[in-house]
Amino acid sequence: MEIRYINEPSYVLTWEEVDRICRDIAVEASKQLGPDLVVGIGKGGLIPACVIASLMRVDLYPCLVTRRRHGEIVSDRPEIIVSVTEKVAGQRVLIVDEMVLTGETMRLVLAQCKKEKARVVRTACLWASSESWKPTWYGMETFGHIMFPWDYEVLSKGKFVLNPGYQEYFDSLEMTGRWEK
Repeated sequence: MEIRYINEPSYVLTWEEVDRICRDIAVEASKQLGPDLVVGIGKGGLIPACVIASLMRVDLYPCLVTRRRHGEIVSDRPEIIVSVTEKVAGQRVLIVDEMVLTGETMRLVLAQCKKEKARVVRTACLWASSESWKPTWYGMETFGHIMFPWDYEVLSKGKFVLNPGYQEYFDSLEMTGRWEK
């Protein structure tokens, strides 16, 4: 699978790119793993997980691991909110998330799958940080930040606005630029 390196500090991913990466992951996972099922990490990872599971015609089981509540970071470490299903026992499992920043969330779900006695487990995401642990398959790598088409804009007081998390990131880039001058 060809990995695209993004050298920009921020990049807006398109739906077409999401589709291409999901298809590439599905092809590679089918050839090398032949998964019996997909475990999607919610909430953002459920979108590519659903696409990949549909392409491969296998069942999708969600789990929820997060540091956030209502978009705000509330914990230093990811917490399991909805655990991995016991249906992974004896199965070839593909874990899918939208991104890997540190690998901590993905490794937590990987450990859960092994605890539930999955036969073989592999991992995939749309993009991984250049400085992170790497999943088995991913489509993009960057030192910056990738923004997703499904949450680039969010609903606020009846209007769509730039996601506040992305706005914070843009603001931090602007401040960094001022400090470097």
